[in-house]
Amino acid sequence: MSVADTQLDPLRRAEKKQSERKQVLAVCTANVCRSPFVAALLQQRFRENGYGDVVSVESAGVRAESGREVDSTIVAMLADMGVELAAKKAMPVLEETLRKADIILVMEEAQRQALFYRLPNALPKIFLLSELAHRFDEIPDPYGQGAHAYEVMAALVLELIEQGWPEMLKRLDIDPWQSAKP
Repeated sequence: MSVADTQLDPLRRAEKKQSERKQVLAVCTANVCRSPFVAALLQQRFRENGYGDVVSVESAGVRAESGREVDSTIVAMLADMGVELAAKKAMPVLEETLRKADIILVMEEAQRQALFYRLPNALPKIFLLSELAHRFDEIPDPYGQGAHAYEVMAALVLELIEQGWPEMLKRLDIDPWQSAKP
């Protein structure tokens, strides 16, 4: 093996590792409240469990205005929890993003239907967040409502992520007994 081949090996390994990353997409309506909140919490949880290099989490909205700021209450709530918000601007759902995602988490049944109409092939990987916890709860949209609505939404999301974590790992084909932590 030449010196050049040896130097390229880490690059090739990094490219291969990147292509093998699992993709989670959190979707809500405008991508300014629920889906950025869910995406940030999930990404934090994956990092804490040693899967930060294995799983990537993004968010988008079925009717998002590209570039719109994430709701300031959501930003503040995440900051208070010590959770980093990766994307601070709204993104609309793109077909490419739907295709690449291994699992797509929606907050309401209407969002699943909207995504189905956009890309019918994606239906088998679209779930209500609550379905991972073997429930059928829609996540209420707190946008434009008082602090209590945000607190209710946050409590439900945290509960569903906790209860649905084993199912999330299973659907991503991650063995929880094989920790990715060094």
